[in-house]
Formats: sequence, structure tokens, C-alpha cells
Amino acid sequence: MRRTRQILKTNLGNPGDLDAVIISHNHSDHISYYPLRVFEELGTTIRIHENCLAQLKDKHLGGYGFGSLKIKPFADASFTTGDLTIQPFEVPHNPSFFTCGFVITCMDKKTVIATDFNRWQDSLERFIDSDFIFVESNHDLELLRRYYNPNSQFHMPNPKTGQMICEIRKKSKKAPKTVMLGHLSSQRNEPHIALAETRKAFKEAGINLDFELLAAPRLESSDEIKIS
Repeated sequence: MRRTRQILKTNLGNPGDLDAVIISHNHSDHISYYPLRVFEELGTTIRIHENCLAQLKDKHLGGYGFGSLKIKPFADASFTTGDLTIQPFEVPHNPSFFTCGFVITCMDKKTVIATDFNRWQDSLERFIDSDFIFVESNHDLELLRRYYNPNSQFHMPNPKTGQMICEIRKKSKKAPKTVMLGHLSSQRNEPHIALAETRKAFKEAGINLDFELLAAPRLESSDEIKIS
């Protein structure tokens, strides 16, 4: 709980100004008991897809008395929070956990955030002409062979992510300002490997990599990304 409060304070100044927390799915590396306690104390609204609601209550809330936690489910339609309009879309992940990515627009700027998925073709159009993209590049195939994890089948390996970003750039009329690779496995990936794979994909496709390419840090917040 202390770490959650510190992260909020560092990034927001006053955590009480937080309009909402949007949850993509119910895996414990995305939401868990202690952060939910902090959000309950702050009076922060939790936004989660209606298909995830029963699982949230069973997995994270069961028996612990979150009597004052504010939960406001969303469905497949877009919704607003603060100045943002958010369009959720389902991504293919572990079939036991319904999972969403998000297209976020504010004025004329478009951001797409999607992690925890293993196939990109059906979601490709969501990413076209974005200003900022945060996308999973979970594991290196060689490191996966060394440190096998069956759950990696539900995540994007570096080469697939590189191919996806190439396709996004080919179909977009403009380059994004920044693409950030995220959700890197701590044991089966390294930032320099993930970045190199995407650069390799662009080189092999003969496409100019004309945007900032970054890898998100694992245990702390990234630097602020400005897309204005």
C-alpha cells in the first residue's frame, strides 16, 4: 500500500485529483488487493469491463469488506473520464481472463494502450494514425527457450511486436510521436533486446523508423511523454 501511495504522489502530486483507475483485466500484476485498498481510501472510481466484474469481486474483493470501493463498470461502448474519451476493445489473452486494450482520445490526439495479448491482426486498425502507442513486447524467444513459461503463449514475443508496429506504420498516414514497448518479462526479456527486434523488423521491411522508440522501465514510472 505504501508503494502505491508513493507512485501516485510522485506522478500526480495530489492523488485525490485522480478521476478514475481503468483496469484492463484481473491478473494480479495489473490489479490486486493492496492497490484497491488505497483507491478505496482515496475515493477513486474503478472502471472495469462488465465481463470482468464478477471475477474482480471473487479474485480480489472476496471476504475483505470493500464496502466503500467505487466500481463503475463499462461495456463495449466508449466512455469518458475527465477530458478523455476511452474506447475499450477486447484483445486475445488467457481465455480465463477477459482483457481490454484502450483507444484514448483527447481533442485531436490519439493514444492506444494494449498489453497482455498474443495476436495483433484483429486489433491492427485500432492503432492506425496514433500519436502515442504503448504496446506489449513481452519476451525474447531465445530467453523463453532457456527459461520456459507456459503462460508466455498468451503474450506477444518481440518479433511479433516488431511486425505489428511495422504494419501500423505502413497503414498510418502519419508517424506516431512515440512508441513505447511495455510489459517486458523480467526473466525472459531485456529492454535492449526488445528495442533491437523492432528496429530489425523495420530494417528488414525497408521502412524508415521515423518516431521515438522506447522501452518502459519495469519497476518505476517512465519519463513523461509529451505528444502535443
